[in-house]
Amino acid sequence: MKWTDLAAATAAAAIFTTSTTAQELTAERIDAAARETIEAFDIPGMAVSVVRGGDVIFTQTYGVRDVRAPEVPVDENTIFPFASVGKAFTTAALAMLVDEGKLNWDDPVRRFIPEFEMSDPYITEHFSVRDLVTHRSGLPLGAGDLLVFPDADPEVSDILAAIRNIPPETSFRAEYAYDNLMYVIAGEVAARAAGKPWHEVIEDRIFEPLGMESCQALPSEAAADDNTVTQHSRAPGETEATPIDPRYIVGDNTAPAGGLSCSIADLSTWAQFWLNEGVGPDGERLLSQEQVEELWSPVTPQTVSPLLEQLSGTHFSLYALGWSLRDFHGEFFVGHSGGLLGAASYFGLLPDQDLAVFVTSNISTYGSSALALQLLSDAAAPEAESDWLGTLHGAYLASQETAIRDSGSGDEPDVAIDPVRDLEAYAGEYVDPWYGLVTVEIRDGGLFLDMSRSEVLDAPLVAVAPDRFVARWPDRSLNADAFVDFTAEDGQVVGMTMEPVSETTDFSFDFHDLDFTKRD
Repeated sequence: MKWTDLAAATAAAAIFTTSTTAQELTAERIDAAARETIEAFDIPGMAVSVVRGGDVIFTQTYGVRDVRAPEVPVDENTIFPFASVGKAFTTAALAMLVDEGKLNWDDPVRRFIPEFEMSDPYITEHFSVRDLVTHRSGLPLGAGDLLVFPDADPEVSDILAAIRNIPPETSFRAEYAYDNLMYVIAGEVAARAAGKPWHEVIEDRIFEPLGMESCQALPSEAAADDNTVTQHSRAPGETEATPIDPRYIVGDNTAPAGGLSCSIADLSTWAQFWLNEGVGPDGERLLSQEQVEELWSPVTPQTVSPLLEQLSGTHFSLYALGWSLRDFHGEFFVGHSGGLLGAASYFGLLPDQDLAVFVTSNISTYGSSALALQLLSDAAAPEAESDWLGTLHGAYLASQETAIRDSGSGDEPDVAIDPVRDLEAYAGEYVDPWYGLVTVEIRDGGLFLDMSRSEVLDAPLVAVAPDRFVARWPDRSLNADAFVDFTAEDGQVVGMTMEPVSETTDFSFDFHDLDFTKRD
């Protein structure tokens, strides 16, 4: 999820009227902040854990698993998907394999996946396991995510076939650009090095020894659990939360990038594991001290957002191996956010204070991040005026206003024009090197776009400018409408590009990376 600029967030934060600035971290304070968050962001269900050292000093669940069953509350054993916070499970499993001598972080990926190939032979040869998990591939932000989002579950072979056709945006290892597909490949490395499927690696090496009995590594198994949340969304401008289309649940094949689910009770155990630096609840060391330090060692510089700079005095932010690192009110901070269609989470640790906070919810808002960062600020600097709840609520409201404006249903509706060419000129099959085939057809007297890999990204095309059309997807909760621009040479349509209509669209809808050529 994107945070809007600081000025917009600060202006909108005035709507949030409760007292939310940093205070002493007590059970009463945590509960009050959680309830404020739920009310402000209108969250159906949420779970919170605060751990200090070996003790869970606070754990509480709120709300309901599914808005259609208000009589069924969330409890401490209800499992939540926690999205990209799960990347640390994949890197922890890899670190355990490093401890066993089955791989090294700087091994070439091709040692384990000979068919791995990037667009450049040099990058292919030198691409390491470490590169897979540190977002420095040189590919664009969210590169290839449309293979997965919103409703596809490609095989690993499909992903490997695609990435060799995605051109880099920056030099290899030069810049940070978040990349989910590389984590899918990292999971495949773990599977091949261990000689078993990725989900069994996670279950055998993490869930079972830590006693995390509620956890599911595969989204399909989590969805079938008797005590699991329903993921919810809210279309821009809508007040009611509604269950997401089940097809949007992360596919099993792409789970290493963020498809795990656990209860808050077991996530408390996961937090204790990290505060105890790789030692489980029975005293068994599962991860060497050397590998804990490796996982928390900085690799790729990240841009510091204005919100972090103002509200936590952050000067630097770097990505390690499945974790973000930064200074936070002068404290060393380790953490990660997670966002899916219909769910959001945040896990943050202040290791020098022996403190961890985990928040997870069953709707896509900034609420989980806002609460976790507020509680971490309470712990790190109770005297500070760090109003994370108010500011991120303001950012959320500002982003909603922008999304409504861009949706075509606000004060600026689409103004349709007559296409500048006959519809037959646009109709046909179009191929992108990594995404594959899409079709533009004539239906009911107009153009219709079928994105082929997705069952839900199908929509009529409305002409809004010469050779420019807009696709408004039927599911308005996606907030991912796209402009479709056709290119012509010598009067003939020869290609097509796309881009999101709204700046609030999640980066995983990477339409802007597509470059289609029309088939003859």
